[in-house]
Amino acid sequence: MGTFGGRRAVARASALVAIPVALSVVLSAGVLTGCTRALDQAHSIQTKLGRINEVGDATVTTPSDDRAPAITVSYTGVGSDRELARLLTAIDRVADEADYPPYRLHLGAADSPGDTLVVDDTFIGSEAEPTVLTTWRRVTGALLGDVTYSYQPGNETISVESGPAVAHDVGEASRVGYGFHDTTWTFRAEGTTFVVSGRISPTDVVLFQAVQRSVSSESLPTPARTWRLERRTDHVLLDLDVSLPGPVAPERLTIARYGDDVGRLVQAALGAVRAEGLPVWLRLHHHADPDDPSSPDDVFAYWVSGQQPVRGRDRLMRGWDQWLAALARSTGS
Repeated sequence: MGTFGGRRAVARASALVAIPVALSVVLSAGVLTGCTRALDQAHSIQTKLGRINEVGDATVTTPSDDRAPAITVSYTGVGSDRELARLLTAIDRVADEADYPPYRLHLGAADSPGDTLVVDDTFIGSEAEPTVLTTWRRVTGALLGDVTYSYQPGNETISVESGPAVAHDVGEASRVGYGFHDTTWTFRAEGTTFVVSGRISPTDVVLFQAVQRSVSSESLPTPARTWRLERRTDHVLLDLDVSLPGPVAPERLTIARYGDDVGRLVQAALGAVRAEGLPVWLRLHHHADPDDPSSPDDVFAYWVSGQQPVRGRDRLMRGWDQWLAALARSTGS
């Protein structure tokens, strides 16, 4: 039997197959050329940054589909805000002359490797630059924990890995006296997270100390293993990971069995958060296996001051939300 369409059809089919193959080779060559050019660009920028006197070390990311443009610089010999601003300008000039795309800059002092200032290229020379640089140097000079200060217009975060020095760092941050409506402070220690919106006030310090002193007290039958405290502009959130004696299945976590013990924790928590004078959100949860933080997390009680408990939130209908609201009313919260 002959081939359908004859020899002309076979030749045409072969040509159609050859076109994608040839195109693939061209595209592959183009991709390789683009990758090589990007690598050369990153290497050139890195080399030029290394020639700046204040730059101790520099790393430039080669942009790709899964890696955004970024420059990391460790600096030395910078003794003032003005010198730091000049260094930023010099870094940006090198990137601009090499036509490097818009990037994130990670900046830190060589003698304080745990501290990092994160900005983008629009920050350099902006109106915000003097204030942020001054705050950056004040905060890293005053706090003992590692500071990651990330700034972009409309969103500013100052995160501090304080460890055992968390109480000290919260107090010192209050004395720094910095913060706007779009500023978020976060302090972390083992099992503790404290988040503040805006400026940290002396009342925030009192709030933190009161919660730290009360909810994890060894005198409580069910202290909080870990806790998260957030002081927002319009409320205070306190999230407590309640320590119960051994693994407790959700259906066995009843008011009759644990109400008295958990009640002492709640009273201590409510007494602590009164210092702020804001509406309170209180959340109680328990891990099925206390020794495994990744085990199922049972949010067994939730209360928002001034609001009625949400019907049906707890599918096991154990009644903890109503119990918590009643206990809060009895304590005047």
